[in-house]
Amino acid sequence: MKILLYTISKSLPLEPIYTHYKKLCRGFGAEIVCKNIFNREIVIAQKTNPKSAQESYTKALNPLLLQHQANNIALHKEGRSLDSAAFANLLAQRSKVAFFIGGAFGFEEKFLAKTTPISLSPLTFSHTIVGIIVLEQIYRSLSILAHHPYHK
Repeated sequence: MKILLYTISKSLPLEPIYTHYKKLCRGFGAEIVCKNIFNREIVIAQKTNPKSAQESYTKALNPLLLQHQANNIALHKEGRSLDSAAFANLLAQRSKVAFFIGGAFGFEEKFLAKTTPISLSPLTFSHTIVGIIVLEQIYRSLSILAHHPYHK
């Protein structure tokens, strides 16, 4: 399984934590690829207005969407709340899944329509925290699917 994690964010000093979870996930046969995207167009758009910012996120992320909508998962405040077992079902029997973490202004509806929107919590988290939470939940999901005791 290949899991892609795309974040509208500057590069963050999280490599040791990301590396830890990537290694744990490899034990279940999953390859994790993380990419932060923060180009000049996004920088300018975020200073302009929320709508322009969302449009710039869509433009940057659209080419990264997988062909099957069910395999594209967007983290969104109004997305569906899941427990860990339901999150694991998002990964079950898929060979490739892409997770998208939007910028400060969230996603446009037209981008969300091409994804399965989920919410991690009603709380707002920084990109630093969201990336770590998603990676931990991916590892937890893989352990659930493999009947490994980590989840207990």
